[in-house]
Amino acid sequence: MGSTLIDLSAAMLEALAAKFPDKEITLVQDSYFDAELGTQVYDAAVSVESLHHYPFEKKVALYRKLHDALRDGGRFVLTDYFAESVEQEKAYFDELARLKREQNITDDALYHYDTPLTVEHEIEALRAAGFSAVHVLNRWENTYTILAEKQ
Repeated sequence: MGSTLIDLSAAMLEALAAKFPDKEITLVQDSYFDAELGTQVYDAAVSVESLHHYPFEKKVALYRKLHDALRDGGRFVLTDYFAESVEQEKAYFDELARLKREQNITDDALYHYDTPLTVEHEIEALRAAGFSAVHVLNRWENTYTILAEKQ
């Protein structure tokens, strides 16, 4: 059974393909938000330190799409770093808003700025997307691995 790898970067996809030459891999150069994932296609999905750039509402929409793409019993494993507190989370988003105003960056523009949620808000987003069981598997300082399951 093959794997589908999605990334905006062609170089990242090429590096992954080179790292796993003996694996059946489908490479998709696209945004997670725009890529077609299908319905009940995958047994599992994994994201590693890639989703700390998006606000709660955008994550809920992505996690719903991902939830739909997983088969019943499917699992999503997320490893990322998170804000230490609600105050820190708010400070990240306030600073992003300031920078966007100052630099005239529109909401639909592609930009890179870290805006991690708290782990509690991340879990809330996963549950809002339909995942019935969400567990913290591990933690290293502000980095967590979270398991979200589709029943």
